[in-house]
Amino acid sequence: MQFDWMSSVVGFLVGAATATTGTYFAVKFTDQRRKIESTRQLKQAFLNMKGQMPELIAEFKNDLSNEDQKLIREFSVLPNRKCCLAGSEKPRLVYYEDDHKNLRGKLDLLENLNFLIDVTPGNAPIYRMTEEFVELVNKYG
Repeated sequence: MQFDWMSSVVGFLVGAATATTGTYFAVKFTDQRRKIESTRQLKQAFLNMKGQMPELIAEFKNDLSNEDQKLIREFSVLPNRKCCLAGSEKPRLVYYEDDHKNLRGKLDLLENLNFLIDVTPGNAPIYRMTEEFVELVNKYG
């Protein structure tokens, strides 16, 4: 019996292509599953926070629903409406500690979940909302 090199090479190439294709689709579907699971976890974390701070989430939603403010992602925190903040070139929303009991604690929780980023340059706290958070507020807020 004679050894057929051509059949061996073709068999090897078909086997390698099959293994590579299988690995590619396994990784692709695993990534999709992880993304779905991550999205589900973000949604659940948001809904938990919404249950703990419904008034604040409602104010975020109201502000982000306003046509003039829907692209604003940063906000300042001030003690009350009597305080004013020096002007900024960048438009920002403002939330008052008098309007929300333990506002800083609530913002800490949202920051721990990576929904907010503290971008404070000086004394007045300034936060940036992540796009994921804005999307969740607009959808479930």
